[in-house]
Amino acid sequence: MNGAQPTGALRALAAAAWRAAYNDGWRFSRTKAGLWTLLAQAAVAGLAAWRVAAHPPVVPAGEGLWLGFAEGWLVGLLMALLRGRERLFTGPLVTLVHLSPAPARTLVLLHVLRSLPGRAWFALLFCAALVPALGAGGVTGGPLAVRAAAVWLSTAAGGVLGHLTGTGALVGVVRRWPAALAAIPALAMVLFLGLVGLTLYVFTAGLWQPGAAPAGPPAPAGRPGPGLPAASAVLFALVGLAALAALVRPAVRRSGAPTLDAHREAWLAVREALDRGSRPVRSRWPAAAGGPPGALQALAWLLAVRNWFSLVRLGLWAAVLAMPFVLGPAPSGMEPSRAAALCIGMGLVAALFNYGEQAAALFSADGERAAIGVLAGIRPAQLVLGKWLAALPLVAVAALTTLVWAAAAGCGPADVARLTAACGAIALAATTWLVGAAAFDAAPRPGGAAPEGEVLAAAFEQVPTRPGGIVGLAGATVLAAAGVWLYLREPRWLAALAVPALAAALAGWRWVDRVWRRGALG
Repeated sequence: MNGAQPTGALRALAAAAWRAAYNDGWRFSRTKAGLWTLLAQAAVAGLAAWRVAAHPPVVPAGEGLWLGFAEGWLVGLLMALLRGRERLFTGPLVTLVHLSPAPARTLVLLHVLRSLPGRAWFALLFCAALVPALGAGGVTGGPLAVRAAAVWLSTAAGGVLGHLTGTGALVGVVRRWPAALAAIPALAMVLFLGLVGLTLYVFTAGLWQPGAAPAGPPAPAGRPGPGLPAASAVLFALVGLAALAALVRPAVRRSGAPTLDAHREAWLAVREALDRGSRPVRSRWPAAAGGPPGALQALAWLLAVRNWFSLVRLGLWAAVLAMPFVLGPAPSGMEPSRAAALCIGMGLVAALFNYGEQAAALFSADGERAAIGVLAGIRPAQLVLGKWLAALPLVAVAALTTLVWAAAAGCGPADVARLTAACGAIALAATTWLVGAAAFDAAPRPGGAAPEGEVLAAAFEQVPTRPGGIVGLAGATVLAAAGVWLYLREPRWLAALAVPALAAALAGWRWVDRVWRRGALG
């Protein structure tokens, strides 16, 4: 195959990918999701620029270049790992390319090429947020524009090289361990959220301050020269270029015959692993009860385990558990009432704001499959009970989180036990309310348009998309806040939370019974 054919295939695939992104986010999107995404990102960059402009630190030109390169490299690396699963192994274009005469390395180049607008846009936002610091030393006009352009180029170049590094790492790992493809995007999303939080912390706490000092002091004098940042930037650049060479250059055997390139070999390994995984295997049925309720609960748990987005929620929960140890003695220095509210509140936040969406979507995620319950003869009470059993881990998450925070705050064993029990009781009432309200989504209806992309599709399987789950999640939040207030004011009235919780459960059961009686046609 001559060089013009791969170039033509790459050009056609890149045009198709960019056109699809434009159609999904702009042309055929009723809400113009692409516009709102850009506006939200620009608002965050504007907020960071406003915060830096209030007390701008003096950022030398070399430090600004290195900071932009490092930030772009990390974001490019994580985005390549986050989106690489769909774009390199399971997306609709992957099989087409492998079945066509186009070389497999075209996909690798496409993965990098289609990310160029995003890398350029992120570099522009980062540069705009850093402009007040670049001009803090009295630099204005042309010199400031040159500095800003240099930072933009450095950030964009770092993003492209980081994207190449992430692509090479993903292909290399999956080539040897195909099963890692399920965990890498989840890990990348957790790290990306951490990077976003770190970036916001840097822009709000001070660019050169390791602690929570006010922003504004100039960069300390006598800092080490640019040797270490320059060397690290060169090292990162070499890693990206080496990954590009390893992915694009076809391997050759000693006999001179070409071999499968790295990406095609990794894709074949993934296909073989998927084929093995689709064969019937013996697995344990994690039913916590017998009969239809246990079957419904076990099915919900299995679906949650097989959705890789659950790993993201697990990572966020682990971050919440580690937070009191990162904060150090701060929680232990609070007043007892504030410490109690913090410990119980963090447990409820970890349960409702992290796993609450998953519980609120237990009914709406069924969609048209909800009619199977009618055909199988499942009674309404059994359906609601099975979904309630599936949501009970929220209580364990809340109680365990409160236990860890209370222990880290230096509370005594009796106080730890009391706070844990109170949080568990509040979480139980909130979960019961949540499931009862979500039961109003039990009527089988065709779901809306599935979101484009594997990442969004996996996430939307665990997000409530109908009124019952949304109202249930909001009401559970209000009920949890009321529970914390009651514990601080009148603990003996905590039992009153059972009244709205049981009322919601009864209303949900009556609704399901009504739907079942009319044949689930609504």
